[in-house]
Amino acid sequence: MGTEHITVCAMPHAGGWHQASWRRKGAKGNDIWNPELWKDIARTAERGMLDAVFFADNSALWGMPEHLRKHTAKVGVWDATILAALAASATERIGIVATAQTEYQQPYILARQMACLDHLSGGRIGWNIVTSAFPLEAQNHGEQELADKELRYAKATEFVEVVKSLWDSWEDDAYVIDQESGIFFDPDKLHTPNHKGEFFSVRGPLNVMRPPQGYPVFAQAGSSGSGKVLAGTVAELVFTNASGEAAAAYRNDIHSIAAQAGRKASDVKVLSMLCPVIAPTDEEAQAKWVELQRMLHPDLQRNWIEIGLGDTSGYSLDEPLPEKPTATSHSQGFLDAVYNFRMPDGRKPTFGELLENYPGPGTVVGSPSTIADYMENEIDSGACDGFILTMQGVPEELEDFVNFVVPELQKRGRFRTSYGEEMTFRELLGLPRPENQFSQKPITQEPQSA
Repeated sequence: MGTEHITVCAMPHAGGWHQASWRRKGAKGNDIWNPELWKDIARTAERGMLDAVFFADNSALWGMPEHLRKHTAKVGVWDATILAALAASATERIGIVATAQTEYQQPYILARQMACLDHLSGGRIGWNIVTSAFPLEAQNHGEQELADKELRYAKATEFVEVVKSLWDSWEDDAYVIDQESGIFFDPDKLHTPNHKGEFFSVRGPLNVMRPPQGYPVFAQAGSSGSGKVLAGTVAELVFTNASGEAAAAYRNDIHSIAAQAGRKASDVKVLSMLCPVIAPTDEEAQAKWVELQRMLHPDLQRNWIEIGLGDTSGYSLDEPLPEKPTATSHSQGFLDAVYNFRMPDGRKPTFGELLENYPGPGTVVGSPSTIADYMENEIDSGACDGFILTMQGVPEELEDFVNFVVPELQKRGRFRTSYGEEMTFRELLGLPRPENQFSQKPITQEPQSA
């Protein structure tokens, strides 16, 4: 058994991950537009000494038939960069990851926002790099349909390189601020990237000093072939819906891609989704889960599954799923999670059984000890390096995790008991600070031969 700290990043969703959680008696997270709710969530995650609080984002209403929207709290989402600023003002040590798209965004704007956030937070920002997976987002930005997935990832790759070059516009010691001489900055340490590529033409330089971390921490959740390439070559936190053997295979793929790009495995942490239902005993947790599922509109369950499968109106309830498609315009991670689901006896479900029983990726129901056992087993088997913690409902499940699971992990020596001396998010994760690609390296003279 290992003894290293288990990395955990909390990812709260408006109204909770489970689409019926808002209906529970005494639910505290239904006022999703109250900024105090989100500040409290960030503070709770920091009280639990988690590695980061992670804010997802998209630029459209959740894709579902209009007649179902009234049954779910997934009818809005804060701009993640705004939430990141809010969380930074409410916390001191925890990392803060903000999602931002590469498909409907300009590199200069994003580079400027993230650099400012990193300064604002004292070096605690991460960027979750996403393209887009929802046709409605395309329609909200003047396009009728999503661009081809390969094209979106090619564009994202160039986007990231442009942003990195903009962050490197200023060397770390460019600001001299010498009042005697009247020199505010050293012009030799200001660089103009002048990027001209296939998708972007950006002159620069950025009008914001280089971020305290050099670059904010890169996060990504690619599951398709091109998505995994981007994750393996760029990301430092990689998210997956998979668990067990499927997660281990995914982690091996990411590490192999990283090695081909000249990166070390230790520079990439693969985090599996964990969506716990926690109660003092396994029996109480199971009852809690059954009650939660009882409140879920049945058509919402089908819609949830269609995130991965697409339209299922032609599927027979009494037959297994059709053969898994080799390519999809939908979420590859959700597709894999649905096809990897098994009934308690190990067999593949019929579509009807899937509708009735599928709990969503990462769902683990049990006592704090059961949840901790699951986490240790996944880590020690090599399935993942940590977890992206989604909550059936917020802030309740986050409070349960912090109050009950964290102490259990600490008792086992698997979770930090303080943040220590690390001040930036990179330091907290044990990641190196990137060098400035434009810095002038000192020339070492070769000793002259006699």
